[in-house]
Amino acid sequence: MTTDTIGGVWVYSYELCKELQNYDVEVHLAAMGAWPTEAQEEKMRELKNVILYKSEFKLEWMQDPWEDVENANKWLHSIYQTAKPDLIHFNNYAGVEKYDDTPMITVFHSCISTWWQAVKYTAIPEEYHTYSQIVQEALNTSDLVVAPTEAILEKAKHAHQITAETRVISNGISEINSEEKEKEPFILCSGRIWDEGKNLLSISKIAKDLSWPVYIAGNNKNPNTDEILEMENVHFLGSLKPEEVRDWMKRASIFVSPTKYEPFGLAALEAAMEGCALVISDIDTFQEIWEDSAIYFDPENSEEAKEAIIKLIENPELLHAFAEKAKDKSAFYNSKKMTAAYFGLYHELITRKKVEQKPVTV
Repeated sequence: MTTDTIGGVWVYSYELCKELQNYDVEVHLAAMGAWPTEAQEEKMRELKNVILYKSEFKLEWMQDPWEDVENANKWLHSIYQTAKPDLIHFNNYAGVEKYDDTPMITVFHSCISTWWQAVKYTAIPEEYHTYSQIVQEALNTSDLVVAPTEAILEKAKHAHQITAETRVISNGISEINSEEKEKEPFILCSGRIWDEGKNLLSISKIAKDLSWPVYIAGNNKNPNTDEILEMENVHFLGSLKPEEVRDWMKRASIFVSPTKYEPFGLAALEAAMEGCALVISDIDTFQEIWEDSAIYFDPENSEEAKEAIIKLIENPELLHAFAEKAKDKSAFYNSKKMTAAYFGLYHELITRKKVEQKPVTV
C-alpha cells in the first residue's frame, strides 16, 4: 500500500491499516511526499501488521516532481520484489504499469484536474498535461478504481476518461472513547488559510460580525512569502497533532467548512463525531454524505455563511438539534465498515485473479 504523509491520506491509511489487523492482513506501507514526523511514525509503528517504508519522494502534484516520480517507481518495485504481495493498493498515481499479475486498485482521493474545475471553474491548464496523462494512465492500469463518494467518482470519470471498473467505498474513522467535554461558545475551522480550495479566507469577511470567536486549526503564515495574516475575531491555533485537533472539536459548538473542493471531508466527519453542529459548503460531496444533518451555504456567498452561523448561535435548541443529527449521521462513516468493504474487495480481486490464471482442462 502506498500513502503520503502530508494530509488526509495518511489518516485514511492509518485507520485502514489499524482495522486490517482484525483480518490478519499484513501491510507493507510505502510512505512518500515527505519524511514522516516522529508522531506519525510512532503511531504507525504501534500497528503490529504494518511494515513501514519511508521516503521523501515528491508526489505527482508537487512542483517539478518527475525525477522523483521515476525513482519512486523503482523504489516501489524493489519493495514489491521483497514483499511479494497478494494485492497492491495505491493511494497515489504511481501504478502506471502492471506488477506481474498481482491485482491492483487505485483509490481516487483527489487530483489537480477536479480541484481546478471546482475552484477555478475552468479546465486544468496545458502545463499540467504530463500530470494529467500519468493520473489517467494510473487509473486505467488498475484493475479497479475506488472513490470515497459517488460525486467525486463522477468528476474523476469525466476528467480522466476512466475505463477501469469502479467502486465507491466511503471513508471512515474510529471513535475515540475519551472523556466528553462541555461545549463552549466558539466556532472551529480547519485547514491551510492560503489554500484557495479550502476557501478559509472567506471567514475574514464575516468573523468580525459574529458574537462568538472563530478558531482555525492551522497556520496564518504564508509558506511562500512568510506574510503573517491577521483577521479580526479569528484565532489561529497553528499546526496541531490529531489528538489536539480532536480536543478542540470536543469543545467547539459549531464547525464551519467553506471549502469549494472536498472529495470526502474527514475534518467535518471528526467534528460531527465530537458533537459539533456542521455549517458547510453546499457542494455535492457534502450533500451526499450529510444529507439533512448539516446547514449548507454557497461557498461564494459569505453572507449566507454568516446568517447560518448566527441562526445557530441565537437558537440553542436548533444548535443542539443539528449537533445531534450530525453525530448520529457520523456513526455511518466508521473505520470498521470502511475496512470490511475494502477487505471484501481485496478478497474479490484476489479470487478473481486466481480463477483467471487457473488452467482450463477440456
